[in-house]
Amino acid sequence: MLFLILTGCSSDEEVLRVGTPFQEGETNGVEFHTDITDSELVTDLRDVINLEKEVEKPADLEMKADVFFTLDLPQEGISEIRRYVWYLEDGSTLLTHEDPMDSTEDDRGFYMLAAEQTQELKGILEH
Repeated sequence: MLFLILTGCSSDEEVLRVGTPFQEGETNGVEFHTDITDSELVTDLRDVINLEKEVEKPADLEMKADVFFTLDLPQEGISEIRRYVWYLEDGSTLLTHEDPMDSTEDDRGFYMLAAEQTQELKGILEH
């Protein structure tokens, strides 16, 4: 399967890019719709991510995540943090850095955030 990420950033700042995962036939990807360069929000995001708790991959996981984000360092040409995000009915959040639509990935790298951190994350990503 092909994983497609649409790019186009040339800033020297850290850029938090937020998008919606999609699947069209054999093509999986993310359509980015928001770029955030506010350094306070980037710091807040790091603080929230530091609260993740590692968990087992849920057996009933919907393959398409609700949202995807990446924290890019354009000057260095890297993505420091990248997560697929599922907002759960109990108010918590499931996250992974692996492409959930790639069947070759293993079941490691899944994390949970409590409801309070989920609200913080949503506030950052919906900014």
